[in-house]
Amino acid sequence: MRKLVECEHCHGRKVCTISGGRSCRECLAAAGKSLREFATVRCSYCGGRGKVWVEVEEDEEAPEASESDDEG
Repeated sequence: MRKLVECEHCHGRKVCTISGGRSCRECLAAAGKSLREFATVRCSYCGGRGKVWVEVEEDEEAPEASESDDEG
């Protein structure tokens, strides 16, 4: 199952300001900017959306059922 969660890189702000108020190297490169440029660009991890899809595993088995098997 997939779940929509807040981007861990930009914390949902849609722009990357992770490197002291400016964008990181990955986001600058993705935007076509120079790595030495002091710029704020859209987050390349979420594409400027502020949210990303992540895979979440569903536990088909209840945790209580596995505990009862160990007792017997």
